[in-house]
Amino acid sequence: MTAPTFRTHMTTELINHMGTEQTIVQTARVSTLGTNTRDAEAQGLIRFLMREGHGTPFESCTLTFRFEVPIFVSRQIVKHRISSINEESGRYKELEPIFYVPDIDRKVVQVGKTGDYKFTPNRFKNWAGRQVIKLASRIGWMAYRVMLKIGIAKEVARMVLPVNIYSTMYVTMNLRAWLNFVKLRSTIGEGHPQHEIALVGDQVADKLTELYPVVMNQFKESQAIV
Repeated sequence: MTAPTFRTHMTTELINHMGTEQTIVQTARVSTLGTNTRDAEAQGLIRFLMREGHGTPFESCTLTFRFEVPIFVSRQIVKHRISSINEESGRYKELEPIFYVPDIDRKVVQVGKTGDYKFTPNRFKNWAGRQVIKLASRIGWMAYRVMLKIGIAKEVARMVLPVNIYSTMYVTMNLRAWLNFVKLRSTIGEGHPQHEIALVGDQVADKLTELYPVVMNQFKESQAIV
């Protein structure tokens, strides 16, 4: 029996993308200047579009990411409904014993009421929580393997696995939707995301900054949802 392994990070990989910042400009100026827009003017147009909420030109760019995340994080990703998502299924494949556990710097103590709270550090409670999570993961994995061994279907055996087991998913959205994802799910946005989904959101934001620097500079400045 393969022993469970534990990770503290998320994997975010850009699989492919279509469209550049010039594509956004061309789309926005389909009735006027078309492709003959100088760089400085193009940058100004992109800033104007985002600032004024003209969002459809940003939909002309699309990106597909591959995520390796625990299931409780993937459930937050699927809430972004303007997307195409394909996730591995425990009905058809035997899952891998890879589980998420918070790192030692993860704040685990919630202070305040629902909707208005903060997290504070506590080294002992962090350590205790990590040990309990590992124990529960090992027990769940052992139960899963036992059921598979005696011939219980994978779609039934998976019911005992905890939500910190990793899953792989491909997610495709247009740039407008990814900007909304970054706003809600990263530390540069205003969505107050859970720590674990922010690990994903920040990686997506980094890749968007690499591919669409003018767009992201304006996004960080205005925090607009285009």
